[in-house]
Amino acid sequence: MTKTIVRIVAPSLLLLVAAACSSTPGTLSPESSASAPASPSSAGPQVPQVTSPLDVAKYEQDPCSALTSTQAKQVIGAARSSKDDGNVAPMCTWFDSDNSGISLGFLPGQGGLATTYKNSIDAGGGYFEVSPAVSGYPAAFSAVYDSRKSGGCQIAVGVTNNETFTVSSLLRKSSPFYGDPCSLVTKIAEAAVTTIKAGA
Repeated sequence: MTKTIVRIVAPSLLLLVAAACSSTPGTLSPESSASAPASPSSAGPQVPQVTSPLDVAKYEQDPCSALTSTQAKQVIGAARSSKDDGNVAPMCTWFDSDNSGISLGFLPGQGGLATTYKNSIDAGGGYFEVSPAVSGYPAAFSAVYDSRKSGGCQIAVGVTNNETFTVSSLLRKSSPFYGDPCSLVTKIAEAAVTTIKAGA
């Protein structure tokens, strides 16, 4: 649990949705492993199903390919990118010239949005908000630490009923999106869906 929290304040905020409530990073507890959509509680919102699953296998180990260089430059003014192993699967972080960062990674076999919704019950100081669909795919803003007023936001997008990809931000005050980081992660998620659909 400690390692997961450390991830939250680093540029790579990814892989928190599935791992946040796991006893071991990257390993879900038995009650978190359901692949079928389910309500996190009797009073909670229903988990939406993914009606047109995407084949994201080629991007799981190479998340940097989920955005083309043109997309990364247009949306965030990316000057460079880096890849690291992440808690569950590799993640890619793009940086602008002032080192504001956007990270993207996939969460294969981690229960999809059902896990995101379930973990929202124990969000503590974090947040959970259902997002409008991202290019037709269900999504939610969710993290265990709320930094939305200081350049941080995270969105999870369901690409199958058992897998999401996550986009998160850690922005400096110089970023034009500093005051509205959730709009930026949404734009990145939309660009990634476009790339995945095209098979680029």
